[in-house]
Amino acid sequence: MKKKNIILAALATVVMGACNAPQGETIVIEGRLTNVPDSIVLELTEWDGNVGDRAAIDTVIDGKFRFELETKIKGVHSVSINNYSIGLDTPDFLWIEPGARIKITGDGLDYSVWKIKSNVDAQKSENRFREVTKAEHSQLYQLSSELQTMIDAFNKGERSDEEDQKVRARMKELNKLERDIRLEIHDKENALLPTMTTDEAWLARLYQLSRAGNFTNDTLKLAQAKEQYVRMDERLKATFHGQGITTYLFPFKVVKVGDMIPNLELKDLSGNTHRLQELEGKYILLDFWNSGCDPCIASFPELKSISEQMKDKVEVVSISGDGESMWRKSPAKHDITWHNWNDLNHNNGIFAHFGIRTIPHYFLISPEGKIIASKIGYGKGILLEFVKKNVE
Repeated sequence: MKKKNIILAALATVVMGACNAPQGETIVIEGRLTNVPDSIVLELTEWDGNVGDRAAIDTVIDGKFRFELETKIKGVHSVSINNYSIGLDTPDFLWIEPGARIKITGDGLDYSVWKIKSNVDAQKSENRFREVTKAEHSQLYQLSSELQTMIDAFNKGERSDEEDQKVRARMKELNKLERDIRLEIHDKENALLPTMTTDEAWLARLYQLSRAGNFTNDTLKLAQAKEQYVRMDERLKATFHGQGITTYLFPFKVVKVGDMIPNLELKDLSGNTHRLQELEGKYILLDFWNSGCDPCIASFPELKSISEQMKDKVEVVSISGDGESMWRKSPAKHDITWHNWNDLNHNNGIFAHFGIRTIPHYFLISPEGKIIASKIGYGKGILLEFVKKNVE
C-alpha cells in the first residue's frame, strides 16, 4: 500500500523549512552534482510509515541543492529525492532524525552512484546495502527514465495505431524488467541481513522479507525472517517496520464476514479512547484509508453524505493508517466531519485484524456488532448503493 502522496510543481528556487543558519533540531541535506542542468526541481519526500509527504523542494543551480526541514515524526526515518517528470524516483535511501547533517555528491542524476555522508548511524548500513546493489539501482534509474519518456510521448497521442502498439508493448516490457530487477535487489539485500548491524536500514529490509514471505506464503522467506527477528531489540520492535515484521511473522486471527467485530482501542484527534462496540445499536460503515490513497480521498464526499443523510441508522467511521503527524492534518485537509479514528499502529493493529492489504476497504457492521458485508475499492456512488443494499 505503499503510494507517494506528492504533487510536482514547476517552481523557482524555493526551500521549505528554516531560512537561517541551521541550528538545534533542523535537518540539513546538501547536494553537489556534476553534469546536471540548472533549473531541475528536486523534491524531498518524508516517509511516515508507508505514506510519503513532500517535506521540501529546491532547484538545482550550479549543481547545488539544499533542503532544510524540521520533522514532527519521531525517531529515525527515511526520505527520498524525486522528480517524476524526468524519471528520477529514488528509493527511501536517506535516513534522518532531528539534527541530521547529510552531504550528497555525484555525477548526474543516477542516484546509484551518489556518495552520501551523514551523522545518522543507520546511513552507514544503508550505504552498504546500496553498494552491493549499485548495478541494479543504476538499471532501475535507466528504466525509469525511459519509461517516463514513453509516458510523455504516450500522453501526447501523436502516433499511428502501429506505433501505439509498439509503445504499449515496450512499456509492458519495462514494467516486467523493473519487477525482475527489484527481486534481484531484495535477494542481494536478504543475503546481507545476517552480517549487518541491527538498525533502521537493516530493519527496513527485514520488513520487506517478512512481508514478501507473508503475502506469498513462502516458508523459506518466513524462516529466514524469523532467524533475524530474534536479533531485534525492544526499541526496533516498537517502530513501524518492527511492528509490521511482528504482524507478518506472527499474524493475528483475521476477522471476516459473519464474525463479531474485535474489541480494540482506537483514538480520536482529541486523545479520547474509543471502541467500535460503543456504536452498537446502529449500523457502522467502516472505512480503512490513508493519505497516500487517492481513491480513499475521492470517497470522502460520499462518506460525508452518508454520515449526514443516514445518521439515524448509520455511523461512519474512518480508520486512518497514517502516522500521527499526517493524520492530524486530515480533518481540515479533507473536510472529515464524521468519526476519524486511528490506533497509530499503521498497518499493524486494527488493519491487521481486519486483514487489510488493499485500500480503500469498507466493512458494514450490523447493530449487534456482526460484520455483514465487505467491499474493496471506490467508484462514485458505490458506497451509497453498498449501504442501502445491506441496511434494513
